[in-house]
Amino acid sequence: MDPLIGFILIIFPIILAFVMLLFLKKAADVTGVVVWFLTLVIAIIAFQTDIGIALVSSLAGIIKSFPISLMVATSILMITWMQETGALGRLIVFFKTLGGGSRPMQILAISFGLGLFLVGIGATPVSMLPPVMLALGFSPLVAVALPAIGYDPLTTYALLGVPAVVFRGEYSQWATPISLQESGAVFAGFMPVVSLGIAISMLWIAGGRKLLFNREGLILAAICGLTAGGMAILCNIVFPLTTLTNVFAGAMVLVVLAIYTKVRKQPMLNRQVLDDSDIQVEEGMSLKRASLPWVILVVLSLVTNLIPPIFDLLFNQLNFPVTLGNYPRPISTRFLWQAYTLMLISTIVAIPFFRRDSEVLKNTFSKFMKRAPRPVLAAAIFFAMAEVLNFSGWIVGVGGVWLTPTDPINGLDPTNNMVYLLASATAGLGIAYPLFAPFLGLLAGFISGSETSSIAMFTRYHHETSVLIGANSMVVGAANGIGGGLASVLSPAKIQNAAAVIDKIGIEGEVIKYGAVVAVLMTLATAILTMLWAFG
Repeated sequence: MDPLIGFILIIFPIILAFVMLLFLKKAADVTGVVVWFLTLVIAIIAFQTDIGIALVSSLAGIIKSFPISLMVATSILMITWMQETGALGRLIVFFKTLGGGSRPMQILAISFGLGLFLVGIGATPVSMLPPVMLALGFSPLVAVALPAIGYDPLTTYALLGVPAVVFRGEYSQWATPISLQESGAVFAGFMPVVSLGIAISMLWIAGGRKLLFNREGLILAAICGLTAGGMAILCNIVFPLTTLTNVFAGAMVLVVLAIYTKVRKQPMLNRQVLDDSDIQVEEGMSLKRASLPWVILVVLSLVTNLIPPIFDLLFNQLNFPVTLGNYPRPISTRFLWQAYTLMLISTIVAIPFFRRDSEVLKNTFSKFMKRAPRPVLAAAIFFAMAEVLNFSGWIVGVGGVWLTPTDPINGLDPTNNMVYLLASATAGLGIAYPLFAPFLGLLAGFISGSETSSIAMFTRYHHETSVLIGANSMVVGAANGIGGGLASVLSPAKIQNAAAVIDKIGIEGEVIKYGAVVAVLMTLATAILTMLWAFG
């Protein structure tokens, strides 16, 4: 494959995705299917990939997406059911009182602290918080943008640390195997800078310059950002708590904010903001009962991750691998440990404590079927595209064994593999290459809607390129993942998810434009840190 022609063919689907999303206003799921199919055709025709391998690798990608795609489904199911039972309405009344009348406190306590906590246990903020923010008086655009960026501060440790788990698996496949704690630790060094920047940017997204230059807001943002970043270091470098990093960080942010208000002798709760309808909702259901699904989810998350025998059983022994023909390795699903299973169990266990009439269940199912399928497809299809990239150029050898073009023993053209070709082409950047890695992750996260899928797409690529230029491949690969996480505020898949739960699909383009500034600036900061550390 000619390098220039190959490079053009590889980036063409990505450019098409940009055009479809931003200019043609196509939804994330439609765009995903188109660019996956185009990548599949290019891999088969131009890069001489065996058709069976291309299709099986696509299926493998979809299975690999389950921690994300099925989580999208179960989180939408939970929040829709909570809306129908009135539990969400009761929680919204409580959130209205939070912050003692301070808008910065309210923003950071809910979108930052609570957002971190929710995404840690799998109750994703893009599914859970848009209805809350809308009810608190924010515009639909802000109600979608704030929960989306709520993924960003410690996104590597979201959903019980799924991105860190996937990075460990992808990196260990192509390089020297690493432990889960080593995987989490390499990301942790970036976290204080990233989380501080995200906390400040939340103020700007919610209130423009007025909140951005608000003295109290900046103090609170600094407290939240540095607390979260410090907890990431503590949970990954000091203690082996990678899978619960977000849970502890979110909880600590809320604790520190409570201490701050007490020291300042300010109220943390202000019931004077409630009107008659709020009081009526408050009297109709206790806060304990309304929060029961989340409490059950927290308990399940702690039990399955903090008790070593249970964690080992669910994570290692009962990993339920899926074997797909001659696909090179089994795919561990670990479905009993995953956040989506815990969320589904939490919802089912909580049902007896709420209204169970047929109308509630009927409305829940109807809205779920309207809201969930498209975000789920959008989350899954880009994993399929990532696997097509990884296995492009592979052919079937004697006995049905899959042969990679990058192994000289097979006598194939290594440039028929898209990842190898990209690595070879960009290795020419030399020592400047680490500056490029986070932006490639941002691009992958923008397209795919997931840090996890950006890790799946490009970890091998970054490893091979880093080896060629003598850089630390773990640092460069982690920077790619962080860039993918920073894309949450402009990721069509996540934004479509957030817009769906408030029935505002169609505003994705506006939110993307709004969040692009934040994502680019924070990725630039990550790139600078990567450059400093990659050759250390």
